[in-house]
Amino acid sequence: MPKPRHIQFISSALRDGRTWKAEELAEKMECSERTVRRGMDSLRDDLRWPSAAGKSGFVLRDPSRAETRITDDRDVAALAMAHEALRVLGWSDLGLRIREELMKAGRSLADLGTLKWDDLGKAVQQRMPSGQTALNHEIYGKLTLAILQEQIVEIRYRKLEEDYTFLRRVFPQKLICRDCCWYLIAWDLKSEEQKTYTLPRITRVTVQPRPKRFVVPEFDDRYQHAFGIWTPYEPGGTLYDICVELTGYWARIAKERQWHPSQRLEELAPDQVRVHFQLSELVEVKSWVLTFGGAATVIAPDELRDLVLEELAEMRHNYGS
Repeated sequence: MPKPRHIQFISSALRDGRTWKAEELAEKMECSERTVRRGMDSLRDDLRWPSAAGKSGFVLRDPSRAETRITDDRDVAALAMAHEALRVLGWSDLGLRIREELMKAGRSLADLGTLKWDDLGKAVQQRMPSGQTALNHEIYGKLTLAILQEQIVEIRYRKLEEDYTFLRRVFPQKLICRDCCWYLIAWDLKSEEQKTYTLPRITRVTVQPRPKRFVVPEFDDRYQHAFGIWTPYEPGGTLYDICVELTGYWARIAKERQWHPSQRLEELAPDQVRVHFQLSELVEVKSWVLTFGGAATVIAPDELRDLVLEELAEMRHNYGS
């Protein structure tokens, strides 16, 4: 078996597109020609690189396939996920080019040798979550590019409680998805603080020149301990240890779901589990608890139990009980 450093040297040499003789590579690698040939065989047979050997030497027929080759089951899963992600591009020029390169990569795996792009759609289909907002891909794309290029943008925005829009100059930092809706986290140049903007309420994005002596602000991930987006955690704020007990059908479902990165599951019985979180807010967790009806019981903290009881009392009042 060739040494990894020999494989790495040979692959790097092939990427430049020229033809290499075994004696040339052996001299540069300070090894035997036999070692070079074994390395070439390993690239072609084990790693499925499209390399060719002739009288003039060794050459890489298709560099793009070598760089993006698919070698295991995880790559097949990634290819299927890419199929779903590319649906938004439709049949644009970019979409066609990406599909072509992905299919080249797919054909380098023996099991996918005759695969067609449409076949992936028959195998995998991702259903849009119920209640997910329609995404304006032009706005999303402009903001993504602005984040990558660290640009200042002017956005036209509308608050939920207002009927009019206003302009705001911001430095976009991150796009995040919470509860089936996309949000922009950006540094507001007027108030000089980090703010959250709901993407469906942004109607225009225009790139602006940077102010003189502008210092790129550091992104503060205040949403690490938030269940949603509305009450971000502030340094020094309260961090609650939340425990909710689920029974029956929802207890079994809980074993398959991840609602928050801090989630920890405590199994009491096949149909009884306790879900633990570390969160900085309770209001959205209250709404989450109520979705399970009688299958959920708040164990801790008392503040969350009180919120649920108040909501239940108000619901009973609405129905005249």
